[in-house]
Amino acid sequence: MDKLQLLAKSNPPTWLKILVISLIGLGIFFRFTHLGQKVYWYDEIATSLAISGHTLAEVKQEVFSNWGNNPGIIPAITLDKYQHINSDRTVADTVRYLITSDPQHPPLYYVMVRLWAQVFGDLPAGVRSLSAVISLLVFPSVYWLCLELFESSLVGWVAMAVMGVSPLQVFFAQDAREYGLWMVTILVSSAALLRAIRRGSYLSWAVYALALALGLYTHLLTVMVAIAHGIYILISQRFRFNKTLRNYLLSSIAACLMFLPWLIVLITQVHTATNLLSWITFKTDSPFDLIGIWLSRISRIFFDFNLASDDAWVNNLTSESPLFYSIPTIIFSLFLIIYIIIFLTKYLSTNTSLFIALLGGFPGLTFLFYDLAFGGIRSIHFRYQIPLYLSIQIAVVYILAFHLFLANNWQKNLWQFILVGLLVFGLVSDVRFFQSETWWPQIGGKNLLAMSKRINQSNNNVLLVSNKNDYNLGVILTLSHSLEPKISLLPIQNNQLPIMPQDYKSIFFVDDLENSLAHQLQQDKTNSLKLVYPLEGFWQLDKNQKI
Repeated sequence: MDKLQLLAKSNPPTWLKILVISLIGLGIFFRFTHLGQKVYWYDEIATSLAISGHTLAEVKQEVFSNWGNNPGIIPAITLDKYQHINSDRTVADTVRYLITSDPQHPPLYYVMVRLWAQVFGDLPAGVRSLSAVISLLVFPSVYWLCLELFESSLVGWVAMAVMGVSPLQVFFAQDAREYGLWMVTILVSSAALLRAIRRGSYLSWAVYALALALGLYTHLLTVMVAIAHGIYILISQRFRFNKTLRNYLLSSIAACLMFLPWLIVLITQVHTATNLLSWITFKTDSPFDLIGIWLSRISRIFFDFNLASDDAWVNNLTSESPLFYSIPTIIFSLFLIIYIIIFLTKYLSTNTSLFIALLGGFPGLTFLFYDLAFGGIRSIHFRYQIPLYLSIQIAVVYILAFHLFLANNWQKNLWQFILVGLLVFGLVSDVRFFQSETWWPQIGGKNLLAMSKRINQSNNNVLLVSNKNDYNLGVILTLSHSLEPKISLLPIQNNQLPIMPQDYKSIFFVDDLENSLAHQLQQDKTNSLKLVYPLEGFWQLDKNQKI
């Protein structure tokens, strides 16, 4: 009996089960505690806007047209109706919001969170609690995948231990977006594919088709996972059109037909989706910066101390994170990738190695090579690399299980030390996450928190709300979750200066990329104007003397 068969037949020892159950318990604690503590960031307000059932066009119409007929300041609480459930809006209105305002996000998660919020509340903690519950499905999902991929329950137990305390899984468990659900659909569809290949029954292929369709209705990048599955089928079947390939094609076609309604939506609303995704074309200073950031972020699957920048438009390695942090993480990630490649090639069967490599490598490297060739930051966007991160985690847990239970004494001791170190670093990351008000994937979160605190400092502060661009309105909606009731809003249309209130202390506003409103205000020398947060275009106007 070779080592792979021995590992497959090995039962997890009692000490491992106790350890895993304990770590899952800690993981559940970190997933469900302080759900409302972290800043409710820009992307999450889009989730709440979807829950409210209002489209972006309706918000602009109601806010600026109605207030324009009766100009003057209004309380910040007026924006609440666009961030909470409205009795006159239904799930159908949530879907309508996605169709008209956010078509690149399929509706499955948003329908679920709308129904969830009706029961558990629409405050940030209530909305995020759905992601926390969904995150628990990662444990049976990865266990099933390990059974299908390695035929080993022991590897499945190790996988649950690692994912129990992984900062990757803990963060997305407290993020009111669809990425936790996407993780589950990636794992389930992959396990369902391997099961369908093994069993060959029509029912098993139907399960795969359904899992793939659910993945597509969760996130559009499931297409990349589906292509990776297809390449795996072609290579593993040696490019022969046999029963397995035929069933795969039929299942994939069935999944695509189920997804067809939203595909039609995406095609008809492609201009809106393209505009909303235009930020991914931003370029880094050099290919070396891009590769460095890409490597550095891989390490955050296992340990993350929140030292990275929350800037969406990071253009070089030094601005992404301090060098004392980024250089060791790059070395760690580079060594890890090389070791995984060597191990998979040497110890695992060709098909198993191929599946792991394609599941993560095809989406991850496709984005990286595309960015290197044509520019962009798709490859360093943390959420877009979830298939890569999951495949790396799966490879690592198999390596750990292999060495922990099949190596000789001194190697076993070494890998026990590595496992303990990995788990300790994960727990330290979780504790830091537990204590933090912001986390670096929450783009602009630190500045948004600081902006709201700055605005709340005085009773006589006013926040301008402009209809010039959707980003401006999004930032204001984000800030509204942290603003105190005493803060007033002053709507303006097309950056036309309103009559300023006489009793204000400071006026704040978020300008467009051309700083057109700031240029107008600079003409008035009776006021002091300064750019407080350049990334968000956040300005402060202080009165020097009576206007």
